Amino acid sequence: MVPWPKTDNASASHFGMHGFWVWLSVSLSVLILVSTLGAGADVARASEPLRFSLGGEAQASRSLEELVEIAPPSKLRVYEPYEEGPAEFNALPFNAVLDAVYGARWRDQEEVLLTCADGYQPAFPVRRLLDHKAWLAFGREDANGFSILKLESGERRRIDLSPFYLIWDNFDDAELRRQGDYGWPYQLIGVDLIRARDRFPKMTPAAGASKQVLAGFTSFRVHCTRCHAINGEGGNIGPELNVPLNPVEYREAKWLRQWIDDPSSLVATARMPALNKHLHNREQVIEDVLAYLGAISQQKIQP
Repeated sequence: MVPWPKTDNASASHFGMHGFWVWLSVSLSVLILVSTLGAGADVARASEPLRFSLGGEAQASRSLEELVEIAPPSKLRVYEPYEEGPAEFNALPFNAVLDAVYGARWRDQEEVLLTCADGYQPAFPVRRLLDHKAWLAFGREDANGFSILKLESGERRRIDLSPFYLIWDNFDDAELRRQGDYGWPYQLIGVDLIRARDRFPKMTPAAGASKQVLAGFTSFRVHCTRCHAINGEGGNIGPELNVPLNPVEYREAKWLRQWIDDPSSLVATARMPALNKHLHNREQVIEDVLAYLGAISQQKIQP
């Protein structure tokens, strides 16, 4: 059970019944989550704290119980992009968590890099957190445990989300709805504030790179590095894409365009998802990514 928050006499009346229901909601969510997951690695992950870094250097580690004291949770109804329908979660306001851990300095950083238990590493601009409302979910109100039904390799599978799932208040936000599952990582275990060129020097194009290559570098970080690495930097769910060989060295450009557009059109059971169908300038993004891959293929650095 989550410990009853400590209050002094002056604040006890303010805490009152609202504080009691917040505490009870979190306590029940943790108990239900652990009982649903059963024994083994899932239970260990459900209780894993969230680690916070700045430029790759550890800053803090916070358990769910500690995070609840930082930012009281709420119930949030969202349009769940993986399930493609409404869902209700127990969640903490993410910006309030960042304020408590980093102070105001997080707002001046370039990107947020997130790490998931399976090696998935998505990133997005800090600006996105200032323009939209993100929430750190830790429980679900309307499903079997803290999980979602996600389409993988052609079939719906129930996926455990613990310990944390970053979600967005998108129900009435057309821009977020259009972006689909961009910025919705689950099994979240780490948060890092980075400047891309500092955090990923081996992935960064050489000085003098064209505007298209630089645009491709940005698009690659947004859409590809969550799963793939370049010269050993990036995610590790998918294969390394530069050492020893870059895809442009053994696949024709036409095939690569189709693969990025919709991998299932080439391999029916492909795990890699199609590029967001609602993305603005989608064809240009594909061309930019290919330009970046072509340029970085000339910069092989052993991991």
